[in-house]
Amino acid sequence: MSFSTDVKREAAALPMKKTCCRRALIAGALLGGAVSCDDEIALQTDDAAAAELCAHLVREQFGRECEPQPIGKRGFLLTFPSRSAAALMRDSAENPRVLIRCPECAAALFRGLFLGGGTISAPRNYYHLELKSRAAVDPSPLAALAAENGIAFKVSTRLGKPSLYLKDSSAIEDFLFFIGAGKQAFDFVNARIGREIKNDINRRTNCETGNIARSTASAARHLAAIRLLDAHGRLSELGPELEYTARMRLENPEISLAQLGQMMTPTVSKPGLYHRLEKICAIADGLGLKNKEES
Repeated sequence: MSFSTDVKREAAALPMKKTCCRRALIAGALLGGAVSCDDEIALQTDDAAAAELCAHLVREQFGRECEPQPIGKRGFLLTFPSRSAAALMRDSAENPRVLIRCPECAAALFRGLFLGGGTISAPRNYYHLELKSRAAVDPSPLAALAAENGIAFKVSTRLGKPSLYLKDSSAIEDFLFFIGAGKQAFDFVNARIGREIKNDINRRTNCETGNIARSTASAARHLAAIRLLDAHGRLSELGPELEYTARMRLENPEISLAQLGQMMTPTVSKPGLYHRLEKICAIADGLGLKNKEES
């Protein structure tokens, strides 16, 4: 079962005592999932619980009987004639504020929009919530109403069909709480936190792996330069400090710079020791020495 389905089932199960909120919800569902032609309404949704709720509200609000008919793999279609439903779609598309009669009506409207044409990605994958409309209506009034309630939707139109969408995880969480899908909102938050922890661990691991690779490459380069100087009998020409450093490295090729620095007398810091070894490499490069096998 998809995360979208989970959200729709929780949203469809919420009780609504006020008639104004129930009217706002069915108006939202019509705006999201219905088309109207000559006052004939075809309302489509992809969730059985949402379809049953819409059928109940159609009977209550418009006095029309309609049974959800399965279509496709997961869809349900409700068809019914209703001049008042068609008028409600037109009026609420132009000015959704006509539906707001109490403080809970806006949440009911957007709950209906999600039931009729909403999708949300599973938060473990990526963050995307979208409210689509099967009818070619201007989504700007709905976006403005959402903004008044703290939800900053972006507006998009694809193939002539408008939609509102969110890609920010915090905004998606706010929307889920707003429409009353609290359990799924908490599940979303937990999944987001888990994803962020996993990404942080991966970043740290990649960083540590990169540091190890760079340290290994540097150690190999330092040892190669020291061995080359040693093979040509040139270590004594480095000066006491660098010769001591080179011989300590030759005797302890496997330990870290920090450990090697602590073994030296006097002790040398890791950056200081690295600087000495880099000077040795530069001297070896400047002398143009070759391995005995290459000579």
